[in-house]
Amino acid sequence: MRQDDHGGSFTYLVRDCARRIQVWCQRRRRLMNANSSTPPVPTYRVRLRFRLLKKLSINEPDCRLTVAGREVVLSAPIPDTPIRDSEWLIMNARGFSRKDEARDFGHNLRSAIELASVSTRLGIDAGRDIATSGLGRFVKDRLAQETGTLARDNIHGLDVFEDDPNVRIFNLNATATIHAMPDPFLPMVADLHAVAASASQRAKDVILLLNFALMRPEPVAQIVFAFSAVEMLGQSESWTDDQNRLLAEVAEAAEKSSTGSADERHEVADAIRKSLHRLTLRQGVLRLLGALGLAHLKKDWDAIYAERSTLVHGLAPRPGADYGDLAFRSVSLCGHILLKAIAADVPAANQYADMFYELPRQG
Repeated sequence: MRQDDHGGSFTYLVRDCARRIQVWCQRRRRLMNANSSTPPVPTYRVRLRFRLLKKLSINEPDCRLTVAGREVVLSAPIPDTPIRDSEWLIMNARGFSRKDEARDFGHNLRSAIELASVSTRLGIDAGRDIATSGLGRFVKDRLAQETGTLARDNIHGLDVFEDDPNVRIFNLNATATIHAMPDPFLPMVADLHAVAASASQRAKDVILLLNFALMRPEPVAQIVFAFSAVEMLGQSESWTDDQNRLLAEVAEAAEKSSTGSADERHEVADAIRKSLHRLTLRQGVLRLLGALGLAHLKKDWDAIYAERSTLVHGLAPRPGADYGDLAFRSVSLCGHILLKAIAADVPAANQYADMFYELPRQG
C-alpha cells in the first residue's frame, strides 16, 4: 500500500468514527427530548482518579459505597474491566446541584482516601489535579462541533464538571500485579469523609509523606522515605524556654572565658547561638516520641535507624541483597509513630496503628 493509501485509510476511519458518534449522540438527544418536556436542570459530577501500588482484590467492574449520604461508584478506567485488574481507579459521585458543593465533597473524598490508605498500610497516589492524557483544543472543538462530544482531559486527581451525557474522558491505561483486600479501606473512606479534611497542615503533610513511602516498590526507597517522614515531623519540636535560657548562658560564658583569643571565643558563642537553635534530628525524634507517649520505642528507633544508616551511608545497598525485612520493620515502626501523630488530629486513625503497623513484641 502506498503512503497516500495509508493517509486516505486513516482519514476515512476518523470520519467514519465521527459519523458513528454523531449518529449515537443524535439518537440519545432525541430519546432524552422525547422523555422530557422541560429542559433538564444541570447537575455536577465529581470524578476522583487515583493510583494504587497494590490493586484492590475486587472481581466486579464496579463497587458502590455510600459516603456522606451519597452514592460513590468505584471502577476501573476501562468499562467492564474488573477492579482487581487495574492499578488506576476512579470514584464517581453525581447529582450535585452546585459546583462548589461538588468540589467540597471531592476535596473531602480525596482527604478520606489518603488517610484511609495510610491507616491500612495500602499506599495511594491521589494526584494533584493534573492531566495525564488528553486531546488538543482544536480536536476537542472539532469533536464538539461535528458530534456533540465534550472531550475532557484525564485528570490524575479531582475533576468537577457539569454532568452532561455527552462528556467523554480521553483515557490511557497501565498495569501492575500486586493485590490488596478492599476491606477495611473502602468502609473507612466513608467513616473518614467528614473529618479527614479538617486535619492540620502538619497531619496532611505526614499523610502525604507516608503515602509516598508506601507507594515505593523498592525496599530501600521505603526505608529512606519512612524514616525521613518521622524526622521531618520531629523537626517541628523545639527547645523549651529553660533550655533556650541555658543555651544563652552557655554562649555568654564562652564569650567571658579566658580560654583562647577573643575572636575564637566569639566564634564559639556565635556557633552556640546560631547552630543550636534547633534540635538535632535524633533529639527531635526522641522529643516527638515522648510527646506521643511512645518513649518506650526509643531503643527500637535507635536499633533500626542504625541498620538504616549502614544501608544509606555504608557500603550497602549490596547487589542482590534483600532489604525486604528491613523495609517491613522500618515502615512498621515509622508508620506506627506517624499514625499516632495523625491521630492527634483525627482520633479515628489511632485504632489502626496497632492493627496495620504492629511492632515486634519486647522479649
